[in-house]
Amino acid sequence: MNKFCILAAGRGTRNNHIVGLHKALLPLENKPVISHIIDKLNKSVEIVIAVGYKSEQIKTYMDLVHSDKNITYIDVDNFDGIGSGPGYSLLCCKEELQEPFVFTSVDTLVGEDIDLMSIDENWLGVSPVEKEDSLNYCLVNGSKYLDNLYYGTGDSAYIGMAGICGYESFWDSLENHKIVKDEYQVIHGFDKLEHMKLINFTWYDTGNNQSYIETKKVFCNDVVANKSDEAIFIDNGKVIKYFDDNRKVSKRIKRTEYLNGNSPKIKSVNSNMYVYDFIKGKLLSNIYDESLMLEFLNYCKSNLWLHVDKDKNFLDNCKEMYETKTKSRVESLSGSDIDKIKLVNGIEVKPIKKMLDDINWSRFYADSIPTLFHGDLQPENILFDSTENKFVLIDWRQQFGDSLMVGDVYYDLAKLYHAIMINGQTILQDMFDCQIDGNRASVSFYAKSNLVFLNEIFRNFCHKNDYKWFNVELLGILQYFSICTLYDNFKDGKYGKFLFLYGKYQLAKLMNRSENAETKVNKFIQKRISTGI
Repeated sequence: MNKFCILAAGRGTRNNHIVGLHKALLPLENKPVISHIIDKLNKSVEIVIAVGYKSEQIKTYMDLVHSDKNITYIDVDNFDGIGSGPGYSLLCCKEELQEPFVFTSVDTLVGEDIDLMSIDENWLGVSPVEKEDSLNYCLVNGSKYLDNLYYGTGDSAYIGMAGICGYESFWDSLENHKIVKDEYQVIHGFDKLEHMKLINFTWYDTGNNQSYIETKKVFCNDVVANKSDEAIFIDNGKVIKYFDDNRKVSKRIKRTEYLNGNSPKIKSVNSNMYVYDFIKGKLLSNIYDESLMLEFLNYCKSNLWLHVDKDKNFLDNCKEMYETKTKSRVESLSGSDIDKIKLVNGIEVKPIKKMLDDINWSRFYADSIPTLFHGDLQPENILFDSTENKFVLIDWRQQFGDSLMVGDVYYDLAKLYHAIMINGQTILQDMFDCQIDGNRASVSFYAKSNLVFLNEIFRNFCHKNDYKWFNVELLGILQYFSICTLYDNFKDGKYGKFLFLYGKYQLAKLMNRSENAETKVNKFIQKRISTGI
């Protein structure tokens, strides 16, 4: 059995898709690139991983998810200075690779399985590329075997993967080659190798932002959409959450104390990650059982939305979560081209600043009800475990304003309303549309029938329990504005535009309905006054 080496030491500056996350952990279908690579290998293969930049992220993840694999880590001392580069990273692994081996860059993923049972000749992984993109790659001349490598324009690229049979010659060549443009390049190790066979692979490049976006279009079966500073991994029976802001990790762990046993047991694995065991259950968004949906709402009222005393900052926190946060999130869009659109689905909409200024904010603060809370209560974060006959709540918010314990029940109700209207899977499966033509726009989306039923059940539940439906609607609509700028990288920015315009459309309809209702009431009162009744 030969060894397999993954080069994962560099900073990956060409891809900053998720802030603070090492390029080895960039998610594809909620599983990191490095896991996709490892899953292509036979379970008994010995794996050598060269690590440097944010090495603890990789080691932590591997220990959690791939503890059954035979992995040796090599710490690369120089991963971004003069003399660094993939060639230097590989040289650091020399002692572990004194036999035929295969190596790959961590941002190289192939569609085919990688057979390491025998390496009886040297080979080079190649793939066709478009000529307009070829300037970004090291190119290959040759039909069956390598003639030469070059930079320029062409139609066949070296993908960053190779099989080394003549390892002694390879190491000799790599060690004695001069640094070029401040870096050691792997390709110089090929200079003394004879007859390097060219093997074509289906190549998925994740090394830069654009190629990663294109690769994500192929690996498109995400369970959860990732934000620009967060990621969720579902891998080998584990769920791992990553946050660039490590304060969120500590606060979310602390908050499990206030979720009354309704959340999974989690543990911190490093400052930026926590983990819990994958829960076999059915998402509420995929359940077609009206009685179970009503059972869930009653469950929340009895087990989650427990009344607590207002703390001194409660009303300030309501203002922060509803008014301040919303206005801050859309500030960058105020006055922009998309904000100048006057009609959405035939309904007149005002500039976002005017729409938000017209809201009677104090009304909502007066109606707020202090309770324990979840903070992101949507059907995709609600599991029903039929074997245990219980609901499990996942992916809760870390705080309400500055409070870890006390929230407003209307925040959870609003989140539920928002997510019932627009289901996450609908978005992930691209079943929404946003068309812009001058100062007009049209937005539409596919609504799951079970969630339409849930909305009716939800509305009746709110009326029965004296929750003000207008408040639920308005605060739910504000959620579209709160998250629209968080998805700039999702669906090429289309989703963010859709959320912003759909939010405006719904808010305009709601405020028009409210104004009409108020006008009718005022006319009725004036009529009674004028007639002396």
